[in-house]
Amino acid sequence: MNMYERIQRSIDFIEEHLAEEFTLEDCAREAYMSLSGYHSMFLSVVGYHAKEYIRLRRLTLACDELLSTEETIAAIAVKYGYNSPDSFTRAFRSRYGVTPSRAKSLSLAPRWIRFERMNVMDRTDNRELAEKYPDIKVIRQLEPMKTACFTYFGDAPEDHAFAALRQWAHENGLRLGGEGCRVFGYNNPDPSDPAGDETYGYEVCVTVPDRVYDRLEDVPEGFVRGTYDSVKRRTLSGGKFAVLSVKRDANGDVGSEIMKAWQRFTAWLHESKYIWGGAQYLEEHLGFGPEDEHTGGVDLYISVQDAPREAAAGMQREELPAYRAAVFRTEGADPERNAREGWARALAFAREHRLPAESCRIFRYDKGFDRKPPFFFTVLITLPEGLCCPGQETTVFPGGSYMTCPADPDHIAEGWMQMEKWRKESHTIAGNHQWVEEWQLKNWDWPCLGIKLCYPIMA
Repeated sequence: MNMYERIQRSIDFIEEHLAEEFTLEDCAREAYMSLSGYHSMFLSVVGYHAKEYIRLRRLTLACDELLSTEETIAAIAVKYGYNSPDSFTRAFRSRYGVTPSRAKSLSLAPRWIRFERMNVMDRTDNRELAEKYPDIKVIRQLEPMKTACFTYFGDAPEDHAFAALRQWAHENGLRLGGEGCRVFGYNNPDPSDPAGDETYGYEVCVTVPDRVYDRLEDVPEGFVRGTYDSVKRRTLSGGKFAVLSVKRDANGDVGSEIMKAWQRFTAWLHESKYIWGGAQYLEEHLGFGPEDEHTGGVDLYISVQDAPREAAAGMQREELPAYRAAVFRTEGADPERNAREGWARALAFAREHRLPAESCRIFRYDKGFDRKPPFFFTVLITLPEGLCCPGQETTVFPGGSYMTCPADPDHIAEGWMQMEKWRKESHTIAGNHQWVEEWQLKNWDWPCLGIKLCYPIMA
């Protein structure tokens, strides 16, 4: 059970007992937390102190009963935990601007300041998927978090990044395992990024108070790969996330279990109603020993968003043949600059070699919705048979089965999301070959005449 499930469990307990007596210790017990840990985590997840949440929910239910039943003010006050009608009246007037008796006599319904029940977990109506993946839950809203962070690039980057941040925390009177402290990490950059080898970096982030955050420098602008020269600051973006808890195996290893969990996450995302949300994925490290060494499990977070409601129009199945093609690839921290340079090189080549625009095809692809640098941008131009291009990189575009759809140049991202929604709703199996966009130009010049999205599918 991840932290959000535990907080949700305590909210469910609160909601079931609003008309009864209970303590915050009872709430913490339902969440399997210490009282101090519960206070800080409830505030972090819900945005309200637990005591304030209970007070506002009780006032809302009391107001509902006052206006819809014949119960006396005194009876309602006692029911919702007030010692006397006077204390209830003071709280009611402070919240709604009128006394309970005045509201009841005029049947005033201050709906504009109702405090509704909160659910931090997204409810699913897909019972089959919930039964298949009972360990994956969706958080409605993860709040942005201010953190101190450190990235190490090289061998065993996780160990080095943790060591550096642990030392910094101790020098600043902080503990990675302290109450209310949350520790996140992620590959920065991924070993799968186009770098020519499998070396990668790892960034560790720890939530810190404003007074600490304000003293730190921002992460270097345009940073792609390397090791920070000191601890920096970064605000982790919020949004809707799916979360999956990972425990250590019998030998105490967690790395192999994390790899299995990410594979499980990928399978779930393909079958769920969600598509990738674009924000940084996160690994929250739970449980630390006396020397701030990580001893517990890990909660994995992946950014998600609801798929568009409308399916893409004009879709059709198409078999793209294999082509020999010239390759124009640019890499760097600025995706827009990559695109400009990639297109400039590709079109200059086509004009120089006088390629027949009516028969050559233009395909392009990049990192898609992954907005974490380094970025790359690739343009492929199919070549006439027999054309020799000394010094120019070429490849064989393998082709394959695709579902294609025309797209508006100003709404390409929305078009891809609509196609992903179609794939999910039609239970189509995605192919492993490269997705591409086919661009149509006139005489190798702008403006673009049309774009066709090509989504790979199994034959």
